[in-house]
Amino acid sequence: MMRWLGLPARPRLTVEQYAAFLEDRAALRSRMLKAAVVCVLIFYLACFLFDLWLLGDVTMLSAVLRFGVMLPIAIGLLVYIAGNHPIEKKEIAAILVALLANVCWCAILVSSSSPGVLTYFYAAATFQMAITIAAASPFRPALRASIFTFCLNYSVIWFLEGASPSYVIQHLAVYMPTVLMTLLVSYQLEVEALTSHLQMQENEALKRELSRQNKDLARLSVTDPLTRLANRRGTEMELMRLATDVSDEARRVVLLVADVDHFKAYNDAYGHGAGDECLKRVARAMRRALPMEAHLARHGGEEFLAIFSNADRNMAPTLAESLRRAVRQLGIAHGFTGDRNTYVTISVGAVSGTIQSEGDFERLLDMADRALYAAKADGRNTWRVSLDEDEARVVA
Repeated sequence: MMRWLGLPARPRLTVEQYAAFLEDRAALRSRMLKAAVVCVLIFYLACFLFDLWLLGDVTMLSAVLRFGVMLPIAIGLLVYIAGNHPIEKKEIAAILVALLANVCWCAILVSSSSPGVLTYFYAAATFQMAITIAAASPFRPALRASIFTFCLNYSVIWFLEGASPSYVIQHLAVYMPTVLMTLLVSYQLEVEALTSHLQMQENEALKRELSRQNKDLARLSVTDPLTRLANRRGTEMELMRLATDVSDEARRVVLLVADVDHFKAYNDAYGHGAGDECLKRVARAMRRALPMEAHLARHGGEEFLAIFSNADRNMAPTLAESLRRAVRQLGIAHGFTGDRNTYVTISVGAVSGTIQSEGDFERLLDMADRALYAAKADGRNTWRVSLDEDEARVVA
């Protein structure tokens, strides 16, 4: 029906979405509802002056119903709204109080014999506006309340002093447009609120997805796709972390460079697929051999680099031997080494020192490379440690 009137369709929300909608708007809606109740209450009590002016014969009844009945109930409603209750129950409570106010108002007018009662009854439309516009009630409760007020007012109208069919028709001519317009506004406000909530939820979901994708991209940008270890950029990030770490202990590192022995011969003999699988197995073995906090990266080709921070210099031989043993124990056959080794092995160069800048890293890397060359020259499947900054002192 709403589509026939050219109005937007009410968004369909799941139970979970509607619960989230109510939760998101609860605090703001409570404040708005409280403000609406206060404003409508002041207006309702101020109308006692109109009762004095137009309905002088029911002044006492008006005072009792407005101030003795409705005022305490409205105060109780404000206390209820301020409490920790579901927002939909607060809205229903506000509507019920508005309907009770309408009943009291009708009782005042029916009890009066004043000729001004017919003119005053045109104010019945204000109750329709109160439950739809002022309270900004959800459309369906507002519709049910509108039906109730319509039935109430047009049942009472026949008991007013001097009422006639022509008067009822004239009253309807004023009242019905008010009902229709306020209900349309109520419907549009609810549709806009639901649509805005759904759009906000979609935007939040898109933000979360974008954040996840950005994290994935950031992770991929520092990850070697073959071995799933860090790549050179990942190593740069680790160096930045060490450079900004205020702890001198964290800047003391053991740096290891490992190279797969005779890997080109292995790759040529067994194929690139086997070579890739070999590198992946070697990477996993070295990762298991090192402490979890150690940084391990593929430095290029068949070369790997490890950085263990907050390390004692005496740990270098232990870490290097752990890497060498882990790879050898894989037992990957390699019949094309050209030497006594018949399995895939690695040679390791190690050094200990302090990293505070990129220059420090390059210096330590050069020392580790020299230690690696010494291990290669000594028959491979071994390790060598470069001591301090003396490049000539390479020991097993």
